Amino acid sequence: MCKQYLTDFHMHTEYSPDSDSPMLNMCNAAVKSGMKEIAITDHVEMTAFYSKAYDKTIALSFEQAGEMKKLFEGRLEIARGVELGEPLQDLEETELLLASHQFDFVLGSLHNLKNESDFYYYDYSGKDVTAMMDRYFSELLEMVEWGRFHSLAHLTYPFRYMAKNLYPADYRTWWDKIDNVLLALIKKGIALEINTSGLRQDMGKTIPDPLIICRFRELGGERVTIGSDAHTPGNVGQNIEDGIVVAKQAGFEYITVFHKGSPKMIKIN
Repeated sequence: MCKQYLTDFHMHTEYSPDSDSPMLNMCNAAVKSGMKEIAITDHVEMTAFYSKAYDKTIALSFEQAGEMKKLFEGRLEIARGVELGEPLQDLEETELLLASHQFDFVLGSLHNLKNESDFYYYDYSGKDVTAMMDRYFSELLEMVEWGRFHSLAHLTYPFRYMAKNLYPADYRTWWDKIDNVLLALIKKGIALEINTSGLRQDMGKTIPDPLIICRFRELGGERVTIGSDAHTPGNVGQNIEDGIVVAKQAGFEYITVFHKGSPKMIKIN
C-alpha cells in the first residue's frame, strides 16, 4: 500500500491573536511532519466582542503565505486561507474582506453567540448548556445557509471547553438541529472539518466526534477536510493520520483540499 498523502488545512501563525508562531516555522514543521499540503488559516472574527484591530493583519498573513508558496515550491503545497469567525455578525465587513482577498480556502467558524463572548471564556457551571447549544446550532445553521466558505470548522466547538461532567453523554437532545446543519452543508457543497485538536485535549476525540462524522456521511456528505488547529509548530500535523482513520471508518473515500476556491479530492489509502 502506498503512503498516505497528508494534509493539514487548519493552522494559525503570529498573524492570529492567539499565536506567536512565525509562519516560516509552521511551514518548516509541516514539512518535517510529512505534510504534503497545508492551509494557513489565520483568524478574522467578524464580531463586536473583539477589537478588530488585529484583523487588519490578515493582509499580512495573506501576503506572507504567498511568499511561503514560492519558498516551499516542490516541497509543500500551501493554500492561502482564513478562519472566518461569525461572518453574519458583521456581514458588510465580511463581504468586503472576501472581496478584497482571493483566498484559496475559507474556513467558517462560530466561536461565540451573538452579543456574547467566545465559548472559551464561559463559566459552564453556571450555564444552561441545553439552551446554549440550542442557540449555537440555530446560529450555525444560519451561517451555513449563507454559505460563503469552503469547510465548517470544529462543529460542536463549545464542547471543547466543557468539564467532563458537563459534556453531554449523547446528542439526542440536538439530533434534529445537527441534522439540519449537516443537510445544509450537503446542499451547499460545503465540507465538514475533522478537527484533530480534541485528540490532544481532555475530550480525547475529534471535533466533531466520529458519531457526527458518520452521520454526515450517512446523510450523503462527500467532502471532509482535516486540520490540526495548530497554533505552534509542535502541533502542526498532529493526529492528522488519526483524523484520516476516522474519515475512513465513517465511510469517506477521499479527503478534500482547496486551492483557488476549488476542491481537490485526495484518495484515502
